[in-house]
Amino acid sequence: MEILQYTPDKLKSVTNFYNRLIKNVPYCYPVSLGQFEHVLQDIIDSPEVCKDDELIEETVYIVNNKGTVEAYIHIGIESDDDKEYGGIIRFFGYRRGSREAGLSILKKAEESMRKYNVTRIYAFSKNYKYPFYHYRYAHLSNSLDHIEALLGLNGYKRVNGQVFLNWENFQVKPIKPKIQMQLKPDWKDGRGLLQNCNITAYKDGEEIGQCWTNSCGEFNDNPTIQDWVYIDWLGVEDEFQGKGLGKYLLEYTLQELKKVGYKHTTLSTSWDNHLAFLMYTNLGYRVIDWTYGYEKTFNDKSS
Repeated sequence: MEILQYTPDKLKSVTNFYNRLIKNVPYCYPVSLGQFEHVLQDIIDSPEVCKDDELIEETVYIVNNKGTVEAYIHIGIESDDDKEYGGIIRFFGYRRGSREAGLSILKKAEESMRKYNVTRIYAFSKNYKYPFYHYRYAHLSNSLDHIEALLGLNGYKRVNGQVFLNWENFQVKPIKPKIQMQLKPDWKDGRGLLQNCNITAYKDGEEIGQCWTNSCGEFNDNPTIQDWVYIDWLGVEDEFQGKGLGKYLLEYTLQELKKVGYKHTTLSTSWDNHLAFLMYTNLGYRVIDWTYGYEKTFNDKSS
């Protein structure tokens, strides 16, 4: 077993490793060599000037065992305005049963990042996630519990999270609240087979609520998700909270989406947004996945 730095000749091996790892993870689908090559291209072209916002360097390590990838980690360094450095683990995985490989590559990554005197390392930030991994706003999926366990054992703590919910074959009957308003839809083409739609509620010319959606085809070309719609944002101005506007906006939007061919819907909300969670689960959505971001802090700065 050896730890190697990624080079382009290992593209097929790491792509196959990723596809095996995410096989049973919700919202994850096999990726092509081209898709995986794209997220690693900056490392090859210019590892010290990466294009991702605020990442000043990226590195990928793999554990190779007799030609097979046993573990994989993609790390970066971010810098704020005060030139304080933080470590980022964009993606990390190891084969179930290969705990030693996972631990060794995690320690190697930490050692590499600590050279920048980082005082914290954040794992699975939604800001730096792979574009083809899961859906928008996702962290580390609870389905990858062996990775969660290894992070937890090595001092990483959950600091935030997103819960993802599905509603298959949704049926809605919107009931308009007692608010005089106008609804304005905005349909746009995207990557998916069906259009995306944003609906805004106005009262006396002022915005009072929004429901924004994306075809799940925006996240992946898999044909099985083209009739799924993702609720990207649902918001209501404070003055109109508690009046049923949020529920109405969501149901009205789903009603309009059904007319163009959508059959199923998914969404996510913050792990501590209990009010939204309550509304979604009573409306018809059911939990499919919990995802968490992890952080490890250090009391000293290494030299």
